[in-house]
Amino acid sequence: MEEKRNLPARWLLASGLFLILVLISSPILTIPRPKLEIGDIASRDIKAPQDLEVIETAETLKRQETAASKVRPVYDFNNRLFEELESKVSLIFEGTKRVRGKELSREEKIALLDEELDIRLPEKTRITLLSYSKPDRLEDQIKALLQAIMQERIVDDPQLLAAKIKVGIKVRRNDGKESLLLKREGVYTFSEAKGILKARCRELFPDNRFLRNASYEIASKLLIPNFRYNDKETRERQKKAREEAGPVIFLIKKGQKIVEEGYPVTGEQLTILETLWQTTTKRAFPVIIGRALIILLFMMGIGFYLHRYQAWVLEDNTLLSVLGLIVILMLLLAKTLTLINLSGYFIPLAFATILIAVLLGGRLAILTGVALAIMVGLFTGNRLPFVVVALLGGAVGAYSVRWMKHRTDFLRAGALIASTNCLLILAFILIGIESEVKSLWWGLGNGFASSLLAFALLPVFEHGFKVTTDIRLLELSNLNQPILKRLAIQAPGTYHHSIIVGNLAEGAAEAVGANPLLARVASYYHDIGKIKNSDYFIENRIGPSVKYGRLVPRLSSQIIISHVKEGAEIAREHRLTPRIINIIVQHHGTSLISQFYRKALKIEKEGVEEADYRYPGPRPRSKEAAIVMLADSVEAASRALTKPSPEEIENLVKEIINEKFTDSQLDESPLTLSDLKKIVEVFTRTLSGITHGRIDYPLTKRIKRRYGDTGKEQSKRKSLQALFGKKSGQKNTRG
Repeated sequence: MEEKRNLPARWLLASGLFLILVLISSPILTIPRPKLEIGDIASRDIKAPQDLEVIETAETLKRQETAASKVRPVYDFNNRLFEELESKVSLIFEGTKRVRGKELSREEKIALLDEELDIRLPEKTRITLLSYSKPDRLEDQIKALLQAIMQERIVDDPQLLAAKIKVGIKVRRNDGKESLLLKREGVYTFSEAKGILKARCRELFPDNRFLRNASYEIASKLLIPNFRYNDKETRERQKKAREEAGPVIFLIKKGQKIVEEGYPVTGEQLTILETLWQTTTKRAFPVIIGRALIILLFMMGIGFYLHRYQAWVLEDNTLLSVLGLIVILMLLLAKTLTLINLSGYFIPLAFATILIAVLLGGRLAILTGVALAIMVGLFTGNRLPFVVVALLGGAVGAYSVRWMKHRTDFLRAGALIASTNCLLILAFILIGIESEVKSLWWGLGNGFASSLLAFALLPVFEHGFKVTTDIRLLELSNLNQPILKRLAIQAPGTYHHSIIVGNLAEGAAEAVGANPLLARVASYYHDIGKIKNSDYFIENRIGPSVKYGRLVPRLSSQIIISHVKEGAEIAREHRLTPRIINIIVQHHGTSLISQFYRKALKIEKEGVEEADYRYPGPRPRSKEAAIVMLADSVEAASRALTKPSPEEIENLVKEIINEKFTDSQLDESPLTLSDLKKIVEVFTRTLSGITHGRIDYPLTKRIKRRYGDTGKEQSKRKSLQALFGKKSGQKNTRG
């Protein structure tokens, strides 16, 4: 269930990592633009890596501008504007008719007409409109005037026209037809159009100056230019002309020297270099797709490996984030070193494999190192020597930390990596693949840079992501740790019990593919909560305890249960790792403290809730937590056995594991039935070695004569009591 809840987040992490890696590997970021300027002295020869067509910028620009200059300006002649003016004339006379029909004085009608119309007319014109007996005739005459004048070209900007017409202009009509105009003939300014209009009004009304003036005032107010320059269309035609003109191109052959060392760079050479960069970037898209496929295949391969061999990493989003972040950091570092033109031998891929090996495992580190080495090769121009050095250096880095017990071992790892790199580069020099002896120094620096980077970043991952490394576990396994010394002094029985549980858990974890070091160290700390109220727990008592014997069952069970919570609090105070704290919290799951539960049932009979006598959980969610739970119970039960045979021990182990299984305590752990069989074998073998019989020395014989020997029957009874009451009706009182 937990895995299904994590699945969307896992896919999101994988998708995000894929996109980031594709972005980092994009060739657009790795192909540097020319950094030279005109007049700079070239530090090396630069030759064309391929046939190259170079655009001569100056000549191309000259050709394009020549073509654009031949494009004639476009003017739009809109001879249909009369329809709009005609409707405005109709509105004027409709308003006049409405005012004339009202019962008002002459002065009131004149004022009202001024408000009614959309244009401002002189008072005499308004009087004429209100008093003329044939308004419909006047309306038609004004429309005819406007229709005649709007058939002429009336320009809005005569000065602009004068400048444009020098080269001739294209006149475009409403119907799309075009004509060429080379002279200003037939084109009128606005004032000239008004003059023509006035003359035609004089011809139309030679004897009536009132009608002549009224018709001119109305028509001139409505008159608008119909011949305008179309800047947008002109620019589009110029653009098209530039495109059709095409570039001026000259050919550079593959291998042809573009820039010569020791000579100043010319503008033409700089143009060629810029063209080379642009041509290369045009191939970026297929290169990005190719690299994306490589990244996808490697991610799928690593994912399959994790699913098959290290599922505990695949199921932990935090660990997946750690793996992804290390890969991102490595590729960013490789990209940066490539961009600043440092040698590919200096790319410290081994720092990534060291970190992955320490944090997640050596095999995963080597597999990831293979993928990263190939990416380094892509970054460095597909040069095989760089790939080989990165690959073997990374493998040596992962291998050199497999037995790391101290942080100072990073220096030893750095020395091994540096030695490997130098030997490989020396071989390349002897073969003739590499010509520069200084590459040995890059390889040497690579090794120590890798170890120093890993040394510096390891604490960041340990504390930032709360990752438990074997180095940290080794530090915690030291029995001189303050909390373990305190446990040995205040709860010696629990301390001894924890040491034996650690031995059992370590062997079982190794058998089922869990982390044996984590299982052993977690076992040392799993019962540190018993430091408080230590004498309440039977393994720490010396003689009978009257104080605790008088407690009611529920209070007794709560004291036992509290050691889990108190253990977690002590662990946090001493800054133990989260994985150990989780095992402390989970090592009892939701098990029932059956002795006190049964005792409560006998005393109270009613109102006893089973939940009050169960640990709060959660149940074990990892192999290590489940193994510690089983080892804890088995070790406690085995104390009741006296000189047991291997068969008796095996039966005891099976019965305890079966009880945990049937009580659903293992439901959330990844242990399989096959794992449980292996755990039974390990526990049986280990306990048989711990509880084997010894020779009766004279001292032990005197002790037996004094206190007696309970024999096999007592051993059997104690064994059954250790099985939480399954056969004897009683269960172990230990927490």
